[in-house]
Amino acid sequence: MIGAEVTFDVALPKIVWGWLVSTNMWAKSIATGTFLLGIYFIKKYPEQDNFFRKWLPILGLIFIGITLLVTVLDLHHIFRFWKIFFHPHFTSAVTLGAWVVSAFVIVLLISFWSWATGNKKLLDRVMIPGFILAFFSTIYTAGIMGEATAREVWVFPSEMISMLLSAMLAGSAAYLIIDALYGNILQEKVRRELGYILFGSAGLSAAMFIGELFFAKMHSEFSYEVVKVLAFGEVAPFFWIGIVFAFIIPMMLVGIANEYRRYRYAWIASIFALIGLWLIKHAWLIAPQTLPLS
Repeated sequence: MIGAEVTFDVALPKIVWGWLVSTNMWAKSIATGTFLLGIYFIKKYPEQDNFFRKWLPILGLIFIGITLLVTVLDLHHIFRFWKIFFHPHFTSAVTLGAWVVSAFVIVLLISFWSWATGNKKLLDRVMIPGFILAFFSTIYTAGIMGEATAREVWVFPSEMISMLLSAMLAGSAAYLIIDALYGNILQEKVRRELGYILFGSAGLSAAMFIGELFFAKMHSEFSYEVVKVLAFGEVAPFFWIGIVFAFIIPMMLVGIANEYRRYRYAWIASIFALIGLWLIKHAWLIAPQTLPLS
């Protein structure tokens, strides 16, 4: 029949996007966040650029590697991913994301080679395209979630902002952890600024999630049902522990660290932030999938 269309009008039998996708988004936040913040601090504090030129590519490659690994493992046809590159459809956020992330990996490899050989000009040449690629690598998953039209809580503008804040939180936390592990080699002003970025991104992220709890019913009945799953359903432990770990505890500890110059608290805050970020992303991913689509 010409013009026939097949649609789903029943509940899916299982969770389609599980912990592998949660880990994908979490690791991508660290990889892109460390790159975006690394470039910012290299430009603002050139006297500290040796630290950021080293850890920007190392952290980026480790966590973008995790991102790609769990992505491949989550594919239903694991050996067909090559079609994205040889038979691309650029109307899909999945295809666009695959190409952007692949280009970002190339930039990270160039950045690593720049550090390993001491050729700083090499990184300088790819800073701007790398910054752009890191930005779009951060937000492309928001496009994928926005294409899931039956999930009203996954709206592209808000998901994009949430993922950018996640990158800022994860990137600042990762650098604070590395700094603590290597004996506080960053200057105090740099450490404090990383703390402020962590504090601000945690606060804004918390406001977005808590706002959804209070105002979801005004959005749609589906959003309200998702909120009930988040707050009281099967993913409630992930959600509430994630809220406390990712936002509340880090804000308190970073506040203490910067106010009283006790920077060991910033390191502890960063550990909590990264653990909580995974938990909150997992809860936010799973909750809408537990409800019927019709």
